[in-house]
Amino acid sequence: MKTLSDNLYDSIMKSLEQGDSLMENEKYSDALIFYKKALLEVPQDKIEWEISLHIYTALGDCCFNLEDYETASYNYNLALQCPEGNVSGYVWLGYGQSLYESDSKDKAKDALMSAYMLEGEEIFEDSDEKYFELIKPFISK
Repeated sequence: MKTLSDNLYDSIMKSLEQGDSLMENEKYSDALIFYKKALLEVPQDKIEWEISLHIYTALGDCCFNLEDYETASYNYNLALQCPEGNVSGYVWLGYGQSLYESDSKDKAKDALMSAYMLEGEEIFEDSDEKYFELIKPFISK
């Protein structure tokens, strides 16, 4: 796996932390600026870097909160392609939710089922129940 220099890693993390702080305060547009700044610092072939998983997930979360569901699903999809991304129930959940809100219910069902298979029903606890209801008929007891 590729590793970033300490200075570059620290710089990216500083931008991420600033974005995370703004997200916690529901300042999504401002957070987006810092997440985009962090992504710009990642070397090319961005999805090959482990840190990109956090950045793309944060971008997805941010866009979802701004109700830009297509951009959210785009970023979650990129996060899924990063190292360890496809085994993150959280990323699958975000991807499924953004697809659901974009009226791509069939794709949303697949993504939400992946989240369920990785994390179980607990992954849906802090989500609107409509997301779990979409896959509930397909879960065998």
